[in-house]
Amino acid sequence: MLFRSRASDRSGRRWVRPAVAAALVLTLVLGAAVGYALWRRSQNGQGMSIAGSDPGPAPSTRPTADAIPAGPPFATAVSGDGRYLVDQYGKPLLVHGDSPWALITKVSPAQAEQWFADRQRNGYNAAIVSLIGATANGGPSDDGGTYDGLKPFVDGDLLRWNEPYWARAESYLRMAEQHGITVMLYPIDGWTIGNAVRPTSTEQCREFGAKLAARFGDLPNIVWMSGGDYFPVTDDPARGSDVDHCIDAMLVGLRQGGDEHLFSIQLGYDKSISDDNPYWAPRVDWNFVYTYLPTYRAVLQAYQRTPVKPALLGEANYERENNQKDTPDTTDETLRRQVLWSLTSGAAGVFSGSSDWKFDDGWEGRLDTRSVAQTTRLLRLFAGLPWWRLVPDTGNRLVTAGRGTPVTTDQALDVLQSDYVTAARTPEGRYAVVYVPAGQTVTLDRSVLAAGVRTQWVDPASGSVRDAGDATVLTPSGKNSQGDRDWLLLIHP
Repeated sequence: MLFRSRASDRSGRRWVRPAVAAALVLTLVLGAAVGYALWRRSQNGQGMSIAGSDPGPAPSTRPTADAIPAGPPFATAVSGDGRYLVDQYGKPLLVHGDSPWALITKVSPAQAEQWFADRQRNGYNAAIVSLIGATANGGPSDDGGTYDGLKPFVDGDLLRWNEPYWARAESYLRMAEQHGITVMLYPIDGWTIGNAVRPTSTEQCREFGAKLAARFGDLPNIVWMSGGDYFPVTDDPARGSDVDHCIDAMLVGLRQGGDEHLFSIQLGYDKSISDDNPYWAPRVDWNFVYTYLPTYRAVLQAYQRTPVKPALLGEANYERENNQKDTPDTTDETLRRQVLWSLTSGAAGVFSGSSDWKFDDGWEGRLDTRSVAQTTRLLRLFAGLPWWRLVPDTGNRLVTAGRGTPVTTDQALDVLQSDYVTAARTPEGRYAVVYVPAGQTVTLDRSVLAAGVRTQWVDPASGSVRDAGDATVLTPSGKNSQGDRDWLLLIHP
C-alpha cells in the first residue's frame, strides 16, 4: 500500500514511495478512476459497486418538544442562524471533542468507563467513534470484530446482526450519555466499506439505516457521521458514487425510522470541508473541517460559505503525530495553535486527538497529558464568553497591523510554519479575542470596541492572566510559561 492507514497509521508522518510520486501527481490530473488504482488497500472498498440507484436526499426532520430528552446537554440541533450547534434545551453548545476511533472494538467495558469518566473530568463533551471496526480505523481486524472476538454481522450479512456485539456497542453509547458526551458515530466509514460492511444493494443500505434507527434512535447523545478518510470514486461528483448512494440510503432509512439526529460527513485529507462535495453539500447539517495545515484557512472557508452551516474543526494533527512530511514533530504549541486559530476563525467547536485513537498498550497512562490540560483550559475560557456571537475579523477592523502572512493556498505546510494572527469580536465590541502565535506586536483599532472594556494577555500554556493596558499597540512580554511565543489577547467588560 502507498499510504499508512488512517493517513499515517497515526504513528508518524505519512510517506510516499519515491517510485510512485510521479504517479500520484498524475492521479490528481486524471481523476478518480486512476486514483482508485493507486489507493491504499484499506480504501479499496470506497470504489465498490453496489446495485441500485441513488435514493435521493433523506426526508428532513426537526426535533419535536415531545422528543427532547433531559439530562446533560448534547448536540441535538443547529442554531437558527446556522452558526453553531445547540443542545436539547436550545442553548449554544461549544463542542470540545476527542477522537477515540477504536473505542467500541478495542477496549473492555471497564476500560470504556474509565475513558468516558476521564474525559468528562477534563471537560470533553463529544467523541468521534467508529461503530464497526477495521484495521485502518484502529480495530483488531477487517471483519469488524472486537478485541475478544465479537463480530457485528452473522456470516458478513449487513442485516443479520450478532446481538452480543450490538448490545456492547449500545452499552458504550449509554456510558457516553451518562458522562455527558455526544458521540459522533460512524456506522459506515471509509475503512469498513468493502471490508466488514459489504452491502449488496442500496436497498440493503436503507434497511441497515432502519435497523440503526430502531436500535439507537432513542439515545439523545448521537450525531450520525460517515466518511472518514473518504474519497468518493466517481466521474460525476454531483451524481455521487455507489458508495455515496449507499450512505445516503442508510440516512434515508434512519429518517424513515423516525431518527432525528444530526448528520455530517468527513471527506479526505490533507484538507476538506463536508460541503466541498456537491453530492453531500445539501445533505449535511454541519461542516466537518478536516485539515493538517494551519487550521484558520479551512475553518474560515467553511464559515464564509452559503448556505450557512456550523463549522467544526473535526480533525487536525493529533498529539504525538504529525501528518506533514519532513516537518517538526507535533508539539503542545502545535495543538494550541490548531485550537485557537479555529476558535478565532468561526469554529463552533474543536476535536483533538492523540496517537491513542487506536488504544495502543499503555493508553491509560497517557490520558491526562499537558496538552489535554491546556486544551481544557482554553475551551473553558471560550465557554465563559458569548463565543457564538464572535465574528472573525477578516476585514482587519480590529487588528489593523502586525497580523503576519496568511496561508492562501492548500500546499503542504506545517502548523508551526505560519505566523498569522487571527481575531474575532462580537458586533458591538464588548468581547474580542486575538490569537498571536509568534509573539509579534499587533495594533488594535479601539474605536470598534465598546467603551470601558478590559484588555488582558492570557498565557495559553498555563492560563495565567495579566493586564495589557489600554494602548493601541501591544506586544506580548517574551515567551510564555512553556517557552513558546504564542499568546492570547482577551478583551471583555
